[in-house]
Amino acid sequence: MLPYVHLINRDVPVYGLLMALGGLLGWLLCQHRAQRFAPQLPRESVTRFYLLFLAGALIGAKVYSLILVWPSLMENRTLLWTNPPLFLQMYIYGGMVFYGGLIGGILCAAGLLLSGRIRFPQLEVVYLPVIPLVHGIGRIGCFCAGCCYGIPTDGFWGVAYPLGSPAPAGIPLVPIQLFESAGDFLLFVLLCLSVYRRPGSRLAVYLLGYGCLRYATECFRGDAARGLLGPLSVAQWISILCIVSGVTIVVTLCLQALKKRRFQMG
Repeated sequence: MLPYVHLINRDVPVYGLLMALGGLLGWLLCQHRAQRFAPQLPRESVTRFYLLFLAGALIGAKVYSLILVWPSLMENRTLLWTNPPLFLQMYIYGGMVFYGGLIGGILCAAGLLLSGRIRFPQLEVVYLPVIPLVHGIGRIGCFCAGCCYGIPTDGFWGVAYPLGSPAPAGIPLVPIQLFESAGDFLLFVLLCLSVYRRPGSRLAVYLLGYGCLRYATECFRGDAARGLLGPLSVAQWISILCIVSGVTIVVTLCLQALKKRRFQMG
């Protein structure tokens, strides 16, 4: 665990530092991929769209996290005027949920597509690989901060957090954040490959890959701040939706390819 690093005479949260690094690397990646795969996109538009997606993701991640703790927030709402610093610490600082960020980014993308300012193939090839890259770096930040921790384990890979961490202190826990981070980086590599020729194929790979990854890692999460809906967590239900969407895209692409082949043969 490394929640802070000492920089310029002050303690800087590692989580925030890694998220900033991820955001910078994501922007550089977008510029590179736009220049290589979508040179018709103006350079300033690439940056503008990236900042829009980033803002949408941050807002979505924050709103989603507040929805999950809404009963507690309402119960402690008087802190907003009796003890504002404590209220901000409990509900505003930190507490970002990835699926909320993904939904926020999707809404921004839908708006750009409907406005005609970007085409779907450009959106997919330039911006989609950024998601697992930034997310993978962010999950390392989660590991350092002690949030999104795993269940107790007797395995040699168990990590025990000290007092003051969001995770239970002194209990070896599955470093599930690092496992998910590794899966994200693998998805990033897969999405950067140039073997995907048909629009929608990269999106299908991401939805299927991350949906399966997140569903599995949720089984080993030990924190309770995820929300439960019946026998599964809310994140697992969303993961199932991602998997179904990915399968639907794959089936659609296969049917289109089959129809095209029959047309060429006929």
